[in-house]
Amino acid sequence: QEASKGIVGMLEVVMSDFERTVATVTSEESDAAEAFGTFKAENGRDTAAKQKSAKAKKGEVADIADALLVSQDGWTWAKHGHAEALKELDKLHSMCVAGEETYEERVAKREQEIAALKDAHDMLENWQS
Repeated sequence: QEASKGIVGMLEVVMSDFERTVATVTSEESDAAEAFGTFKAENGRDTAAKQKSAKAKKGEVADIADALLVSQDGWTWAKHGHAEALKELDKLHSMCVAGEETYEERVAKREQEIAALKDAHDMLENWQS
């Protein structure tokens, strides 16, 4: 009988160790599952916020790219218009400023025209005489 009490006692100790181990592991698993659930929820919210931010930033990039194209087109047209204006200015400069006569030259030409007109007038007045 003495030997049977020793074996039963050992089995009782092993059984209490198993029960304690099961309780500890169950508690740890429950804590780990709760921590994982919290982590997963936070990670999901963070991922959703970052995806939303990325989508908004992609939209901004597209808008800026469109604005850049419009600005580049405007710049191209302005550059072309500026070049055409400079060409026209060169034409006008040669006609108006570079070829301009001095005041004395214009007075002399006008006096020659007046003299020529007076001669023509005299000829018409005296053509029958």
